Amino acid sequence: MSRLLPNVGDELLLSVPQTEQVLVRVTADGPGFFDLALLEQPDTPQPMLERSALTIEFVNDDGVARMHGRLDVPRYRRGTGRGYGEGYSAKDTVRFAHRGSPQLLRRREFVRATVDLPLTLLSADADEQDVTTQAHAIDLSGGGMLVEGLAHRPGLDAERRFELDLGDGSAPVRGAGRIVRLETGDRVGLQFSDVSQPDCVRLQHLAFAMSREQRRRFA
Repeated sequence: MSRLLPNVGDELLLSVPQTEQVLVRVTADGPGFFDLALLEQPDTPQPMLERSALTIEFVNDDGVARMHGRLDVPRYRRGTGRGYGEGYSAKDTVRFAHRGSPQLLRRREFVRATVDLPLTLLSADADEQDVTTQAHAIDLSGGGMLVEGLAHRPGLDAERRFELDLGDGSAPVRGAGRIVRLETGDRVGLQFSDVSQPDCVRLQHLAFAMSREQRRRFA
């Protein structure tokens, strides 16, 4: 069964449409609500935030999804016996009362992010002389990547094995792909053709996390 709603511990974006996005973490859930720890201070004044129609944006098994709702302020304050003082802080938790079903914004394989990750390309055919090319992935999604820094650019439809360092100290993602696009200079587009399911999930989560931060930074 597909996971459509956030889990406790997931990091989401709490959004005031056309205004700002705030990073939050799910600390509890229940029928029709999520309790969200604020990981940063909202710029929106507290009274306005409590009156606004809000959304949460998160990743589920289908891709990037969104749900609409509002802060359930009176009920939440009665349940904890505390207010928010002069404003929200990184230690505050708010209750988001959601309505409706998740709306799919982008399927997982289409979530893209600008990156700069070390990449090694190898010959795909074991019978070929193995030529190692050190390069970088500069754009990444769950379905492929844009590669830069090739000393010798492969031809269109060439198959290549790869090792991609995600930069988090974990084992590199290993797989194979096909050159599907030739760009100017030393750039090529590589479409994944053989990547394990666990590594696909790692790539998708990385692309989502980085694209989320990039959208917030340049919003």
